[in-house]
Amino acid sequence: MATAGSARLGLPVLALLLTLPACTIEVPLPPGSAPGSAPATVPASAPPGGAAPAPSPSGVDPGLPPLTRAQITGEDMTFARGSYLAQGESVAFADGMTRSDGWTPRRMMVNGESAYEDGLGCLASLRHTGVQGPLVVDGDDRASTEALFAFLDPSILPEYLVTTTWPWGGSPGESPAGIEFLTYLQPAAGSAPASAVSLRLFSGPRTGLAITVSCPSDDQLAAAVADVRSRVSVVPPRS
Repeated sequence: MATAGSARLGLPVLALLLTLPACTIEVPLPPGSAPGSAPATVPASAPPGGAAPAPSPSGVDPGLPPLTRAQITGEDMTFARGSYLAQGESVAFADGMTRSDGWTPRRMMVNGESAYEDGLGCLASLRHTGVQGPLVVDGDDRASTEALFAFLDPSILPEYLVTTTWPWGGSPGESPAGIEFLTYLQPAAGSAPASAVSLRLFSGPRTGLAITVSCPSDDQLAAAVADVRSRVSVVPPRS
């Protein structure tokens, strides 16, 4: 959890992700850069002494051991496994927030964001970004995600972030595995709400996902995050 001294630092991030529906998480490309450009990589080779599993998608880190597509999409997507996802692949949310009582839509897929409120003061947002080439650290999803946090608020240092897991699979509530995000936690203080901002920037696809939840109190936040987690999953790229 963020330290008490850093609790106030997440307010710009929360404002950007929750209260500005016209805003998108984008960064300018350096002059002469092509959107989504990335150095070419060589597919992983077979291990000595045995047959290789089915090849991983083209463009993955050649230093990674080969995995089948089922292993990539059906097992935990840790930060270390992020390089198995290739440029151009799509990672998105399966959004079940409106399928049962409790959350009311505020906006649906406006500039890549869907936002909800629960009537008790809690807000939740699911957002995907465009290509974030200048922020990507090739082959390193964790460092790329830290760079995205720093872009949104330079005061948020890596040591303020905690690793959290969200469902990784096609159906909310039934996902067989988890996917790691970095999360900035901010306790409630005075009129400022408690909030949790979870981000992951994928170094292969070069796009990101953001999950934010805000509530009047810390206890409400913990319950709301658990509720959102039961209704949302991150859908792996299709085979």
